[in-house]
Amino acid sequence: MDPLQLQEILNSFQQQQNNFITQLVAQLKPTQPNFSSIVPFERRIDDVLHSLRNSRYFCKLDLYKAYLHLKVDEESSMIQTISTHRGTFRMNRLSFGIKTAPSDFNRILCQILKGLQGVEAYFDDIIIHGSTREQCLQNLVACLQKLTRYNLHVNKNKCSFLSEKIEYLGHVVEFNKISKSPVKVRAIQDMTSPSNPEQVKQFMGLVTYYSRFIPDFSTMSYPLRCLLKKNQKWFWSSNCESAFLKLKSELCSDRVLMPFNPSLPVSLTTDASPYGVGAVLSHTVNGVEKPIAYASRSLTTSEQNYSQLDREALAIIFGVTHFYKYLFGRHFLLITDNQPLSRILHPYKALPQMTSARLLRYASFLSGFNYSVQFKRGELNQNADCLSRAPVQPYQISNDQLIGDEVNQLCAETIFQISSKYITSQVIQEETEKDSELRNIIQELKNNSTDSEFTLVDGIIFRKDRVVIPSSLRSIVLNELHETHLGITKMKQLARRYVYWFHIDKDIERLVRSCQNCALTRSNPPKAPVHPWDPPQGNWERIHIDYAGPFERHYFLVCVDAKSKWAEVKIIKDAPNSSNTINLLENIFSVHGYPQVMVSDNASIFQSEEFHAYCSNHGIFQKFIAPGHPATNGLAERNVQTLKHRLKAVSNEPMSMQMK
Repeated sequence: MDPLQLQEILNSFQQQQNNFITQLVAQLKPTQPNFSSIVPFERRIDDVLHSLRNSRYFCKLDLYKAYLHLKVDEESSMIQTISTHRGTFRMNRLSFGIKTAPSDFNRILCQILKGLQGVEAYFDDIIIHGSTREQCLQNLVACLQKLTRYNLHVNKNKCSFLSEKIEYLGHVVEFNKISKSPVKVRAIQDMTSPSNPEQVKQFMGLVTYYSRFIPDFSTMSYPLRCLLKKNQKWFWSSNCESAFLKLKSELCSDRVLMPFNPSLPVSLTTDASPYGVGAVLSHTVNGVEKPIAYASRSLTTSEQNYSQLDREALAIIFGVTHFYKYLFGRHFLLITDNQPLSRILHPYKALPQMTSARLLRYASFLSGFNYSVQFKRGELNQNADCLSRAPVQPYQISNDQLIGDEVNQLCAETIFQISSKYITSQVIQEETEKDSELRNIIQELKNNSTDSEFTLVDGIIFRKDRVVIPSSLRSIVLNELHETHLGITKMKQLARRYVYWFHIDKDIERLVRSCQNCALTRSNPPKAPVHPWDPPQGNWERIHIDYAGPFERHYFLVCVDAKSKWAEVKIIKDAPNSSNTINLLENIFSVHGYPQVMVSDNASIFQSEEFHAYCSNHGIFQKFIAPGHPATNGLAERNVQTLKHRLKAVSNEPMSMQMK
């Protein structure tokens, strides 16, 4: 860093007419578009991680103060001028905080390391890998020689050498396995429930980085993302808490990913829910599917109105688009749990004549890919299905196994029916272990001390074919059962097919009887008592206004005083808006003065910002009537009706509207 001379400093000032000097640039802030030359990054994190396939040994290098290795020219040095208490200085090297610094440094480092085998770089983090110890060491020596040649220094405290398991870019990498960093996962696991939207953003930012490890992440995080919508009031509901705990539970799972290998068969599994679509890219190794990456996104408001067939097709298009670079130009297997789509989007079958325009567009897009379609039932579609998370066990032909499969299938179907975006089999298992009442039942079942009506399957208690719900999840299940506002009888019928807990019938009755929406939609809902307006203390304290018309291409503003019942009527020819309404009211208020309260309906004229500002500036408090209840503004409505009757009576009289 060099100090600037006085003349160089004065060059950043301009002379004004009154001979005073005004500083133009005081701190480093090169925001001019002329200096912006951002180059897209050559590689993404996924590309770097997938390039480590078939490697057993790894080395990691961290460049010491990476940006300061790059010198800048004279013009760029002047741009990086900073002011300190010891004077003004300019940076001779690339400083931190420059908008173009990351892309410039990444591009130059990739050019330096270009041509080296087994060497990958992402910003200042360099990883060297090899299938054998000797190969990894050879690649390391070649990389260090290149760094020495260009006078690049590394931070030895952050370097690792010849490790079979190494942490890189927030992931733990080993032979054909990619998992989450335990340090980062522990930091997420220690987070408490958010208390404001900013903490939700912080949590979502952390878990989104590992979304490739979480199946159907968009559906699972839907309640939390709703809290971040514009004008959304803060309310941390039980659904939000369940989603928060579920995401933390998924991050703590031992799920690992496999690096992409072009020599292995590739399959794409897709699925859709009412709130999101998901896809899984996987390899098939010895008949076993090993996931490469998970992807999901939430549905827009219009997409949520799609039929289930269109949502499933949209999930396929999303998966193919998201994993485009892995699928284009090679054959892959497309797996879906929607049987009609396996025929409609089949590459070698003609489209049905009555296919919708949307599906025709999807089929046209898929025609550019080399794929085959396979239908797999939802309960067997373990990877992409948003409800089932249990791994598929290999099938063996034996009587015991057949009986066990039938039991597990029955249990799985029950879990499938009660599952939602908040409750899965894993959540039920975890909450069952925490429930003291259910732990006693589990202990009795393990000891075989009694002939119990309960059974235990994979940590979940069943009563015949009904899942026993832990106490912590019962409110969520009740809300799910009552989502369509069924009555008491139908709710009990639905609950008796899938779920059970002690006194479930009483809980259902209590919920339905306390539901306000159900009470309002009954045949004879109780009517609230009519509450009259409080009488005003003086004239022109409260007024009621409304518009009448059009009548003979004229509109009439009716203004009635609540105390004296005096009515004022003003006529306009143009369609009423906020501006001409304010002008009419000004004429009335110039005679009677400004009121304290103004009552009107919910028309856009009275709801506009201009009208709100007018009332606020003159100390007028606006009161709006309840929608669908015009009787609330009865004074104005009554005078509007009287005006209409009088105008109709004199409509044939040869006089002007003002005279009428």
